[in-house]
Amino acid sequence: MPTFVLVLLAALGPARADKLPLHTAHRWIVDAEGQRVKLAGVNWYGADNTEFSVGGLAYRPLAAIAHQVKAMGFNSVRIPWSNELVETNPVVPDHAVAANPALRGKHALEVLDLTVDALAREGVYVILDNHVSRADWCCYEGDGNALWHSPAYPEQSWLADWRFMARRYKNRPAVIGADLRNELRFGAAWGGQDPPSTGTPPPSAEATRFSTKIRTC
Repeated sequence: MPTFVLVLLAALGPARADKLPLHTAHRWIVDAEGQRVKLAGVNWYGADNTEFSVGGLAYRPLAAIAHQVKAMGFNSVRIPWSNELVETNPVVPDHAVAANPALRGKHALEVLDLTVDALAREGVYVILDNHVSRADWCCYEGDGNALWHSPAYPEQSWLADWRFMARRYKNRPAVIGADLRNELRFGAAWGGQDPPSTGTPPPSAEATRFSTKIRTC
């Protein structure tokens, strides 16, 4: 039977989901009582692709997958999403949710909400990852997703999309983090004294502004 893959990010030990909110103290992530939290996470791909929903929903119920994540010892999930998902919010195709009849006919953001909620019920944290602009499998040169902006998806749209996502999930305590953009790449370079190198973003005012702008959500 077809399966989906959960990619291991780190296996550092359990976190205590009942001590929210989390925050940072120096280099540590800590809970509301100042106790250190260690994240053991997986990447749940799919919402960044043209199915506009996390993978595996064609084969297993959403709640069962969320439960398996917890049962395997993980306490956090990184969910990639595309700007196209946010800006168009299409109806998820039936084939992508074949094992979840209740999800048929729902829009992508509704399915994402329900995914976050299913993980939260299992005590699993969520990190939202802006993976690509145009929904597609990542990555290949010329895919239009190498930076956080492109002619089709300008920086202002990217900022607006992140503000939207931050506001949508700010009252869901299980959402603990934001991966602002996946793997900037293909011939760009950081500013400063280092020489240009493949795989890093170009020196620009945009690159130094974007993390500050997102705090205005």
